[in-house]
Amino acid sequence: MKYKVQQLSVFLENKMGELADFTKILSQNGVSIKSIILADSSDFGLVRSIVDNPQKAKAVLEDAGFSVRLSEVFGVKIEDYIGSFNKVIERLAQEKINIYYTYSFYEAQTGIFIFSVDDISKAVDSLHNSGEEIVEAKYFYM
Repeated sequence: MKYKVQQLSVFLENKMGELADFTKILSQNGVSIKSIILADSSDFGLVRSIVDNPQKAKAVLEDAGFSVRLSEVFGVKIEDYIGSFNKVIERLAQEKINIYYTYSFYEAQTGIFIFSVDDISKAVDSLHNSGEEIVEAKYFYM
């Protein structure tokens, strides 16, 4: 499906410099970070990231000793006005699509929201049919 995007999930120890090690490995190997979010606990952090070359990123990070998992997510362009995000969330709820998590980044007054859901194909079809703009995977791999 042209809308499925591979996302890296990487566990980092919660210690000084660990995120810098992660980003240094990617940059030294020519991998561009397109989106990133870091969630932490007292012992570890979980980085979720979309990069331009997920297979290469996974390989170089694993070679460096990081625990890496690839999963599929998708992106939706959502204009910046009150209620726009809610409209998308309600549409997914109406279709009984479970949202595991979401995060976003902004580009020229438009949010690109990344979604992890239990049924990507159903979510994409539903949102596309309701007029939402789904971001093609190739957008992230340029």
